[in-house]
Amino acid sequence: MLRRLVALAAVAAFTIPSAAQAQAKPKVVAATPEEAGAYLLIVGSCHDCHTPNWVESKGKVSKDSLMTGRSIGFKGAWGTNYAKNLRSIAARQDENHWYKVMTTADDGEGNLPMPYHNTALMNEEDIRNMYKYIKSLGTATVERIPRGAKPGEEPSSTYIDLNVKTPVPAVKKP
Repeated sequence: MLRRLVALAAVAAFTIPSAAQAQAKPKVVAATPEEAGAYLLIVGSCHDCHTPNWVESKGKVSKDSLMTGRSIGFKGAWGTNYAKNLRSIAARQDENHWYKVMTTADDGEGNLPMPYHNTALMNEEDIRNMYKYIKSLGTATVERIPRGAKPGEEPSSTYIDLNVKTPVPAVKKP
């Protein structure tokens, strides 16, 4: 009986996850943190907003333009936001601050369309690897990104309207 209990306990120890394992988040495994970060920025669609012409060129842009922000705004109920130059942010903020911003929606100041609700769910190591990759790109001198506009204010530059609109039904002619 004792042998059976010991055997059962041994099996349970290897098959039942510990509390730490049960709460562990999946993470990307790569040769270096920077490679993991580069991969996450692609599959997370970060370049779609933060790299000029990424979508239009299907990702075929110069390394100099990666993560430099865009002067095209995204207008919604939150106002109008512009994708920031993440290289300049990584140059002036440390990794701990980056992690905090990505997991707290910039202390509640972050707005859509930046998906803070998704980044808050990410593995800490993955978020830090994104920072390490962006930091490895170095700083970049690019055009200044416009300031956002509050709800109801008209943006100062080109923007994409993300407001939900209900079409007016066409009137049928008799």
